[in-house]
Amino acid sequence: MWGDTLLPDNLYPDPRGRENYWRYRRPDLRDKVFTASLEDAIRMAEQANAQRGKQVVRKPIKVPDRASFAYHAIGYIEWRVENDPRLSNKASWRNRCNALKRFGEAFEAIPIHKAKLADLRKWWESLTYHQQHARRAELNKFFNYLMAEGLCKLDSNPFTTADDRPRLLEKGKPTKKRQRLSLEAYWAIYEKADELGYEALQLAMGISMILPIKNGHTTKRRADICELRFDKHLQGNHLRKTINKSEAQRDSLAASHLSFNLTTHQQLGKLISRARELSIRNFRCPYLLSHIPKQRRTGKIKEHICQVIPDRLSDMFTEVRNATGLYISLPKNQTPPSFHEVRSLASDRFKRMGYNVKDVQHLMAHTDERVTQAYQAGHGIDYEEIAIYLDEQAIGREF
Repeated sequence: MWGDTLLPDNLYPDPRGRENYWRYRRPDLRDKVFTASLEDAIRMAEQANAQRGKQVVRKPIKVPDRASFAYHAIGYIEWRVENDPRLSNKASWRNRCNALKRFGEAFEAIPIHKAKLADLRKWWESLTYHQQHARRAELNKFFNYLMAEGLCKLDSNPFTTADDRPRLLEKGKPTKKRQRLSLEAYWAIYEKADELGYEALQLAMGISMILPIKNGHTTKRRADICELRFDKHLQGNHLRKTINKSEAQRDSLAASHLSFNLTTHQQLGKLISRARELSIRNFRCPYLLSHIPKQRRTGKIKEHICQVIPDRLSDMFTEVRNATGLYISLPKNQTPPSFHEVRSLASDRFKRMGYNVKDVQHLMAHTDERVTQAYQAGHGIDYEEIAIYLDEQAIGREF
């Protein structure tokens, strides 16, 4: 019991008496202490109780052979992080690590010292241009590492870009054949997202449409949207964000620090209000985008079970887009629009609103005067207030 409220089985008040802290007894008799309101704690405990007794099939852990690429990929990843600690905070590094692990799995049966260029070429040519382009630089470093360790017996690095040595060649870049997203299709996908229970996707589509940023003349990228937090990026009546594309300049005065006044950006204010309500339903997730997943996991990528990561956002968009049936009859040589195309549509709407390229390109760089002023100030971050915006007339309706 908690006051007059009967608690579900296995849910207990915090033994230290802290407000909004609870203790849940797991099937292995270990306790999990967590923070939540009384209503959320009861709901979470009831859902956890419903899962008790269900057998979880665990795959046996497979230890890679010491002579395999997979085994030494683990050592290489550790070596890279040790020599460059900044890598751990980069989303691109996680993608490169996954690519190295998949490479090791592809050559599981071939020891490093027996690998031949012909073996690597067969695998390499099975990849698309974009896969090759994304993997080449890290694989080049990986093979330099293997050769320095005396593990690889190839005459030269197969992923080098030098033309005077035997190497693997990249495919030509294919012509882009992706369909553009029309305003009518945008709203059709937006409505279908509500039917499928993806309010987080609706919020992401809205934010990506109406917020201009310093990224060419387009709007917010997936990662920028997914990383928005109530506690970090909402300051008073402003939404403030350092754009990820300038992350390499984080310690530089040239980084892009943008501020959006919610009084000016009224559509944004409405979306944030919806995001707050959604967060309360989703166990007070601190991120603007939140969704209760079927598999509740946290880890290095997810800090909260209801956090929406960029890849999940893309998957939501693809699922909802396909459910609309808008692109069923698309020719085989064309692909339907992805979430990325929301940015292109937003760019077109800005153009139709009368903003020329220079209006938006003005958001791309700081002036020398501002950099000088920042040096003189020496305290805090100098955010640039964004004045251009899309209203309901430009996007066809309200959110």
